[in-house]
Amino acid sequence: MAGPLLASRCPVRLARSLGLGLGRTLARRAPPAVGLGPPSGPMRSRRSSITPVAGGEDSGSSGTDAASPGAPVLAVDPDAQVVSPPIESRGDDGRGPGGDDEGEDEDDGWGAWPQWWPDGLRLSRGDVLTVAIALGISYAIRALIAEPRFIPSLSMYPTFDVGDRLVAEKITYRFQRPPEAGDIVIFHPVEGVVPKKLFGEDVFIKRVVATGGDSVEVRDGALLVNGQRRAEPYLAEAPAYTLQRLVVPAGSVFVMGDNRNQSYDSHIWGPLPVDRVLGRAVFVYWPLNKFGELPAAMAEAPPVAR
Repeated sequence: MAGPLLASRCPVRLARSLGLGLGRTLARRAPPAVGLGPPSGPMRSRRSSITPVAGGEDSGSSGTDAASPGAPVLAVDPDAQVVSPPIESRGDDGRGPGGDDEGEDEDDGWGAWPQWWPDGLRLSRGDVLTVAIALGISYAIRALIAEPRFIPSLSMYPTFDVGDRLVAEKITYRFQRPPEAGDIVIFHPVEGVVPKKLFGEDVFIKRVVATGGDSVEVRDGALLVNGQRRAEPYLAEAPAYTLQRLVVPAGSVFVMGDNRNQSYDSHIWGPLPVDRVLGRAVFVYWPLNKFGELPAAMAEAPPVAR
């Protein structure tokens, strides 16, 4: 009975012996557990360094725990430290590499806008430059080439009615010729004709009827230039006043409204110096039924009646 009993217990003892030896071997080979506490230094953590060691036998191990010949054995260095990789560099404002941000162009070098400032008025440097260029071009065109004008009264009726809008060009008188009889001109009146304004000056619109050196008079309901009766089919009605004969000085023009009895013009305040003339009316753009250039009969000097 001892034989079978011994034989039956041998596998158990062998298994226990092998299990105990294997447990001790695994315990020596396993790396020590990493602590869960704070790292010993900034951005550093203590970890075990595992290095393969060639050889068939681990130091301090028994014959039962020896590794098989030629198999690498992992040696543990508990004092090794592994430095965590550096975090990606960020800008001073913490918004990403280099500090770039989508809102970078909000102030565009002008500084931050106050919170109460309307969003629609937070202009960048580019916006201000665009507006300045547009205003400069607009002012240059208005001062040197042409400008729009609005008719505020009936002094030029029926040629222009209240509310009509026109364009006056400035190139002809600047580069080609001085004003001539028949031209419809816009101008600043001479001093004393209207009260001075704090900003800007009034602008009148009248028709030139005579130039420097011409004699002008009004009698019997007609205009006489150099003693000749002037045919004026564009008048609203014949003048109901008289004007004694006078000679227009050189460098001046005599201007009158087409609505002679409702016009504040040269027959009241005298000849107009040419340097007060701003431009010549050439085009009507409002209302649409008058859209287009002024008729030739109105733009040219009217014929003298014989």
